Amino acid sequence: MSWDLVVRGGVVVDGTGRPGQRADVAVRDGRIAAVGDLDGNGAARVIEADGLTVTPGFVDIHTHYDAQLHFEPTASPSSWHGVTTVLTGNCGFTFAPARPADLDWLLQMLSRVEGMSAEALTQAVTFRGGSFADFLAGFDGRVGVNVAANVGHCALRRWVMGDDASERAATDAEVEQMCALLRAALGEGAIGFTSSQLDLHVAHDGRPVPSNLAEPGELIALAGVLGELDRGAIEFIPRSFLTGYDDDDRRLVRAMAVASGKAVHLNTVTQMPHAPDGWIRSLQFAEEAAAEGLHLHPMFATNKRGTHFALGTTFLFDEMPTFRDTLTLPREDRERRLRDPGVRECMRKELADPTGRSIVFGWGAVCVEDAGEGGDEAWVGRSVAELAAARGEDPLDCFIEVSLAGNLRTQFVLAAPPDPSRQAAVETLIRSPVMMAGSSDGGAHLLSFCGADFPTRLLTEWVPDVLSFEAAVARLTSVPAAAYGLADRGVIRPGAAADLLLVDRARLRAGDGARYVEDFPAGSGRYVVDAEGYAAVLVNGEMLLEEGHATGALPGHVLRP
Repeated sequence: MSWDLVVRGGVVVDGTGRPGQRADVAVRDGRIAAVGDLDGNGAARVIEADGLTVTPGFVDIHTHYDAQLHFEPTASPSSWHGVTTVLTGNCGFTFAPARPADLDWLLQMLSRVEGMSAEALTQAVTFRGGSFADFLAGFDGRVGVNVAANVGHCALRRWVMGDDASERAATDAEVEQMCALLRAALGEGAIGFTSSQLDLHVAHDGRPVPSNLAEPGELIALAGVLGELDRGAIEFIPRSFLTGYDDDDRRLVRAMAVASGKAVHLNTVTQMPHAPDGWIRSLQFAEEAAAEGLHLHPMFATNKRGTHFALGTTFLFDEMPTFRDTLTLPREDRERRLRDPGVRECMRKELADPTGRSIVFGWGAVCVEDAGEGGDEAWVGRSVAELAAARGEDPLDCFIEVSLAGNLRTQFVLAAPPDPSRQAAVETLIRSPVMMAGSSDGGAHLLSFCGADFPTRLLTEWVPDVLSFEAAVARLTSVPAAAYGLADRGVIRPGAAADLLLVDRARLRAGDGARYVEDFPAGSGRYVVDAEGYAAVLVNGEMLLEEGHATGALPGHVLRP
């Protein structure tokens, strides 16, 4: 037999959950040709995998790599952690389809709500507007990983309603136009539809993102478009996700699942100190729906917790009106308001009320990690509470003054202390079959956190006590692939795509924490988490990464259903 590649002598964990077994894997034309005891003679290349574990490439269902892939084709750092297929366009935020005149607005919105550099997006995103087919065509032959792209609700609203998408509910006629636009995008290769309705999501112009203004009937009608197809899925984050979904959101999610007949993927679920029972209610809701034959899938989080932010770029305070109205102003107006004692007093009152907020913290947990432009290096490593006491200031005043002194580039980190009850909650979530592995938000919140380490941490920190290695691999491969109808991904079997990882389990680990790098266009930076132990990452039979280093190959496919 003539093969392009034989991976010889590794322990094959095939993604189904079955026990691993020593076997060879042969690849021809980007697909797995044979698995078993094979003769590598005649193969164009043989990779010796003795001592390594061979698994399918991981599938990350919740990313925002729509923009990054235009200028960084490997979807790093997700690919460093074994991800070979990314699902983009989550939370309702895409910039396709787009009228050319609306593209800048959509990119600016994305910059604000997903924490990306506006300058980098303007400079490096090559898509200039058009249909969803036009958007996907821009990735053909130009990406290192496989891309399955969702259609975002905000782009649909903007196309149909123009600026009114950020002001009001849609008319029946406008909803029909949105449905037609979604139907066309799905026909052009989109894998699903996404939306969200979080008060935290505020556009660059200070108004709610368009999807936040959609009434239930609009969302149900759009979900119904999926019901016309035998494929696809929905991703949706309801307003009340933090507390486990109120009655209105539960009715809405159920109605979307029924109208579409498809899986509805929900938010990351984790225990939060200001909503300690929210994770339980979320899990119970999904499990009750499963008993009724509905497929609702929240995500569990195994990535390391911690959030980085600076007042010049952060979205973390946008749930609070005074913060939001201030931080979305032009720079000079923003600084003037931040110095206003009356504005600060309003901010203080908002911080004191955690009701319904996603981000709640104490000043003792907020530390300076970079003094910014002109700040005092002596601040670094000290908490805001500690600095405020030393300076004789109120903590909020200290926080704002330190930020202003650093030209609003003073960088803070909010680190969650170890919490046994949170660990117990994560264990329960991992054990539930309705929960999906995810939560990376890859490509987004670049100055706030990096969640790309979730696959590596699942395999190293929750194996074998909670899951077997084989079961954990299945949760990262065949389970998410099946949930999105990617029948030829996430498994090692003849005929499947040759997305393969060669893993040295003895060396497998994620970095101790996120580190900041400036390697994006326009001098912009991001947080990344390193990985070790991935000896090779192959996409469609070609080497994308070797010992973590990019080979320069671009073997990724756009996965058009």
